[in-house]
Amino acid sequence: MSQGQPTDGQGPPREASPWARPWFIASAAVVVLIAALGIAYAMIPSGGQSSAAPTTATATATATATGTAGAGQDSACGLPAGDQRYPSVGLPTKWELLGRVAVPTDPKGIGPGKVDGSVRTCYQHSPTGALYAAANLVGLGFMPEGPKLIYKDLMAKSPKRDSLLATPPAETPEDPSLTMQIGGFKLVSYTGDTAKLTMGVKGTKAPSTVFYGSLTYALQWEDGDWKVVPDGTTTMTQLQDLSDFVPWTGV
Repeated sequence: MSQGQPTDGQGPPREASPWARPWFIASAAVVVLIAALGIAYAMIPSGGQSSAAPTTATATATATATGTAGAGQDSACGLPAGDQRYPSVGLPTKWELLGRVAVPTDPKGIGPGKVDGSVRTCYQHSPTGALYAAANLVGLGFMPEGPKLIYKDLMAKSPKRDSLLATPPAETPEDPSLTMQIGGFKLVSYTGDTAKLTMGVKGTKAPSTVFYGSLTYALQWEDGDWKVVPDGTTTMTQLQDLSDFVPWTGV
C-alpha cells in the first residue's frame, strides 16, 4: 500500500453520540466480549450522518517522547526489545490486509513475528510493539471468527479469560456494506510490562455514511508477547472526528 505524508484531522470538537447498534451480535458471549474488549463492534449513527468519501492519511516517520525501558526482555520469537521511545507522527509502516482491515506488519523487527492463519502474534517489547499488537487486534476483532480467536490466543491469563473460553462465541457473517479502518492512535501509557493505547477508527456504511470511533486497549507483556487484558478496562467510544489522534492509516 502506498505511503504519504500525514494530514492533520479537521472538524468540530468531539461530541458524545448515542450508539445505534453493534455490527454483529450473535450471542450473549459476543456481547460480553464487546463490553470487555471493545472489539468486533461498530456503530452506525442513528441519524445517518452523510459526508463525502473519507480522505486518507498514512504516517511516514519520527519517534518522539521517551518511553520507559522494556526491561531488556526479547519477544517469544526472538525479536529484540527495540526503540523504547513513544511512536509519533511519521511512523514508517508497511500495511497488509487482515480480513478487510489494513494492519501494520514488520515480521523481522516490530512484529508480528508469527502468523498462523488470522492469528498474528509475537511483537517487539517496546511502545511501538504494543501499538502494532493493538492495531492487529482491531483487524482480527472485525473478522467473523475474531472474538473466538482472541479468547483463545491473544488474552492475558486470568479467571475472566477462563470464563470466556468456557462459552466461546459463534461466528457471524460480515456486513458487506460496512467497512472499518484504523485512522490514528494515541499511546496513553507504557511501563515496560503494561501499555494502554487508544486506536482511532473510521467506518463507512454504504453508500456514503462516514462515522468515527475509538478503541482503548489495556495490554500486558506475558510469555514474551503483548496480550489484551480481559478485565473491562478496554472501552469503545463514538467520536465526531479523529483530530485528536496521531494520523496513521494504511488505506
